[in-house]
Amino acid sequence: MLRTVLHLDRDHGGPIVMEGFLSFRMRPWLRRLITRMAAVVPAVITIYIAGNEATYQLLILSQVILSMQLPFAVIPLIHFTSDRLRMGVFANPFWVRALAWLTAAIVVSLNIHLAFDSVRRWMETAGPNRWIVTMLVAPLALLLLAMLLYITVEPFLARWLRRLARRPFPAPAPVDGELAPPAYNKILVPLDHSAVDRFAVAHAASIAKAHSAKLVLLHVEEDVTSQIYGQMAATAEVQAGMRYLEETASKLRSQGVDVETVVCFSNRPRQEIIRCARRIAPDLVVMGAHGHKGLEDLVFGSTIDGVRHELRAPIMIVREPGG
Repeated sequence: MLRTVLHLDRDHGGPIVMEGFLSFRMRPWLRRLITRMAAVVPAVITIYIAGNEATYQLLILSQVILSMQLPFAVIPLIHFTSDRLRMGVFANPFWVRALAWLTAAIVVSLNIHLAFDSVRRWMETAGPNRWIVTMLVAPLALLLLAMLLYITVEPFLARWLRRLARRPFPAPAPVDGELAPPAYNKILVPLDHSAVDRFAVAHAASIAKAHSAKLVLLHVEEDVTSQIYGQMAATAEVQAGMRYLEETASKLRSQGVDVETVVCFSNRPRQEIIRCARRIAPDLVVMGAHGHKGLEDLVFGSTIDGVRHELRAPIMIVREPGG
């Protein structure tokens, strides 16, 4: 729809220009001439090139194209004129909406039938090249159907979500009564030989001292040799990991903490931590977080997310202060 603004000529007292959304100012006869030529000239050129015998096929093609775009104009118009937030008292009453949707359903059904019948005839006349028609038309048809379904359903979902947002939800009942403090008897601490281990161990040790709990330090060896030979692996990497684990346990024991060390061998640390945690059945799991996110998670992996979704025990996630 074109918005027009009429300007009066002070000398002649008549309208001389019209202005639309594009801010074009021109005389009405010139505007009509340009717009009519823009519509007629391409059609004349096409008929001249294709010949008079192709006029009928061109007419059918134009109707097929119109049939594909007509639902995209009718359905949003019904949604718009039925929305009381936009139309107010001028919104369609129920009987108008019912007739409008019935009419739209008939129009869309007939147009889909016309488009399907036309495409079928194109494929029959294409002969050995019908695969080209299939490769071009099938994705376009699926895309148009998906778009049509979206513009039909989306306004209903949006209104339903708005009503749901306005619906008052009952506030949860306050926690009453005396709550029993949690008892931690066994605390699992997975270590990955990184800088965040010391913070995870420090938090876990503090809780273990307060509850007289046992710490279980778990490490998963990921190198190929460990996966093949398991406990018999004796590479420099494995030996360094063993020393690291025992030195950490020794320091904790010197502070009066009961410590047990567990070493597992797998190329999937997340699954191995879950498996060992289910076997150990800890009352608390303390894990150090590296702060990875986005692309870093894709490159370095994200162990915590997988573990916290699989275990029923409480999980404490510790990060480096200021990290």
